[in-house]
Amino acid sequence: MLASCGSLAIVEAWQGHSIPMQHISILFLLGLMGLALPSGSQIVKVIYTAIEIGLIFYGTVLGYLHILPTLYLIVVMRSCFLFKSVGRWIVTGVIFILFLSDQYKYILRAIPEDPEQQIHFGMHIVAETLVFGLGVFFVLQLTNKILAERQMRQKLANANEQLKEYSQKIEELATVQERNRIARDIHDSLGHALTSLNIQMQTAVKLWDKQPTQAHSFLTQAQSLGKTAMQEVRKSISTLREDGREEQPLEARIETLVDDYRKGTGLLICTDISRCSSVAKPAAQTIYRIVQESLTNIFKYAEATEVKVQLKTTPEKLNLTIEDNGKGFDPQQKRSGFGLRGMQERVTTVNGQFKLTTSPGKGCRIEVKIPNVKTSNKVLQRVK
Repeated sequence: MLASCGSLAIVEAWQGHSIPMQHISILFLLGLMGLALPSGSQIVKVIYTAIEIGLIFYGTVLGYLHILPTLYLIVVMRSCFLFKSVGRWIVTGVIFILFLSDQYKYILRAIPEDPEQQIHFGMHIVAETLVFGLGVFFVLQLTNKILAERQMRQKLANANEQLKEYSQKIEELATVQERNRIARDIHDSLGHALTSLNIQMQTAVKLWDKQPTQAHSFLTQAQSLGKTAMQEVRKSISTLREDGREEQPLEARIETLVDDYRKGTGLLICTDISRCSSVAKPAAQTIYRIVQESLTNIFKYAEATEVKVQLKTTPEKLNLTIEDNGKGFDPQQKRSGFGLRGMQERVTTVNGQFKLTTSPGKGCRIEVKIPNVKTSNKVLQRVK
């Protein structure tokens, strides 16, 4: 707009053979002021806007009514960058009032004497005022839209930065959870195999001199456990790539596990296990590891002679109960190790419930309830 007003000033100078230096000076000052908008206090912004309006109003006093009033639009646009909504409308109102005063002075000075020409002159003034008003309104709205879009882009940029930070935190949290999961797997699987291997070796050493034949059977069992430990190590290393591997049904895996404990420890273990063909893999893995860890703890600490393992499945949930007749313990006493804590973490991961009932001299009872997600999904699909 400054360039267009400058072009009109050049045309005017060419027609009148004189250069309107005051007009060009006003345009030059307005251009310099636009190079750096104030960003300080509100008073500085008000003074800045008042100087702009004063320069333009001074130009209209000099007689440049046909050019300089359009510069008011520049003040409106700059006010959008300086003030909030209320301040913008105040500046726009002041600008429009000044334009009307300029128009009134122009009417007093240029109104024709012929009545018919006065009618056309009046219609011209009204049309010019309406065009200026609409121009100011549309410039204000357009500038507001541009600023709103800029603010939206800034908000989107800030949101993207926050999303990056959140994604990094989620990645770190996922890494920690994966480490905890692998730690539980190593403790539950490899720890179980090594514990059983140690028991077999200790028993073989005790029987070697008096009953070498029986000691040999324990050594054979220890060798088998050693192979199992190696398999568990390999499984822990490649656990992420083996998630889709086909496994035996849950009931068969538990029966095999219980049978190994019967042979290796001499515990009397009674089982009551339902068929578990429609159990989701995470829930099945959790149940298996809890049975494994419970049997290991019972043999190592409980001094029990009998153990009952019961697993019942319903369309809604899995119910696991493990009970022994051992010496029990005080559940309020702080205990080291990953056993009970690992079980609770596993159950929490699959949105289940873990309950431990024990006291000194009264054995121990573990109850686990896990939602049967896989079966529930099938029921929902049938309903749909």
